[in-house]
Amino acid sequence: MAIPETTSAEAFERYVGGKCLVACRGKAWRDISAFHDTALNSWMKRVHEELLRRHASPLFLQGIARAVAIHLARNYAETASNPESIRGSPSLPGYKLRRITDWMAENVAGEFNLDRLAAQAGLSKFYFHRLFKAAMGMSPSRYHINLRMDEARRLLRETRKSVVEVAFDVGYANPSHFAQLFRRETGLAPSDYRRQR
Repeated sequence: MAIPETTSAEAFERYVGGKCLVACRGKAWRDISAFHDTALNSWMKRVHEELLRRHASPLFLQGIARAVAIHLARNYAETASNPESIRGSPSLPGYKLRRITDWMAENVAGEFNLDRLAAQAGLSKFYFHRLFKAAMGMSPSRYHINLRMDEARRLLRETRKSVVEVAFDVGYANPSHFAQLFRRETGLAPSDYRRQR
């Protein structure tokens, strides 16, 4: 295999940006801008280290470029029988989704407010609800309930707070409603869940 007469950085950029991604024609790329990919981060670290070397190896970089391209195609390409449908498929950008889900986690005890979330995303309530559900596989209100239940389980496992205190801490003013919802979500009453920890 002939090594091109370019710098290593140019070879890597040309290879990843060019012929390796040709195999993904007719596919769209999912937005993952706010999420962590350990494998991809590891390869990019190796590329960075190689490019900092005095005599970086274009062959080494091409090998990593191929691995990155295959990884991207396997994990982030979405096929469509009709390329037109890819362009028309709306999605919530990853950075907005991450900002909103982080805010929801920080305000888990607050009252659920779809208007506020949609305003943070700069979208109408209807459109935000649709995009959030498409990205997360559940509605914003269901996601909020899941966050509350996750936090309630954590508090029951890790603290000695009473069930009433846990209910208040996760945003339920009515402890019996909290206990009923907790049982429906987990199959156990909060006190039974705590005993099993």
